[in-house]
Amino acid sequence: MSIVVDIILTFVTAFMAFETYKMAKSTKASVEEMEISRKEANSAEVIMYFKVESHRIYLVIENVGNTIAKNVNISYEPELTNSNGFTFEKLKQIDFLPPNYQIKTFFDMMNTYYKKYGEDPKINVKISFENIYGDIVKREYKSDLDYLKSVRTLTSEKDSVETSLHNIYKEMEKFNKKNN
Repeated sequence: MSIVVDIILTFVTAFMAFETYKMAKSTKASVEEMEISRKEANSAEVIMYFKVESHRIYLVIENVGNTIAKNVNISYEPELTNSNGFTFEKLKQIDFLPPNYQIKTFFDMMNTYYKKYGEDPKINVKISFENIYGDIVKREYKSDLDYLKSVRTLTSEKDSVETSLHNIYKEMEKFNKKNN
């Protein structure tokens, strides 16, 4: 009888050990998932995009994450150039971006850009940065303003203050040339 009890206790012990192993494995997976979630929630996330306001195109680099991003490197293909030939070289390397911070710079006027290039700016963007954990994060995506094609007809560029001031400036230049 004691042999039967020993065999039953051995099976019960083995079963309990196996169930304990499964529980430990499940707990480990949960802890790893929580660590990943914590890292993602407390990490930086740097993006670059175009923003259009009143027919002005802005280039925006933004850290939409919750911690600083260090050693931000941005490259784009093709080279990013506005209608005046200005390149944005200084924005390719940024030492750090605080959380929820953006660098917003004037890129071009929509009508001027379209007159020169005939289409929306389209670029392939590559961004890399270091997060607070020392990890190098790399992102790659395409940025363009194609979605605005259906929106352009809602307003007229001729009504913009910038265009009006530009036209006045051009007329003043013509006037000054005639009077000199």
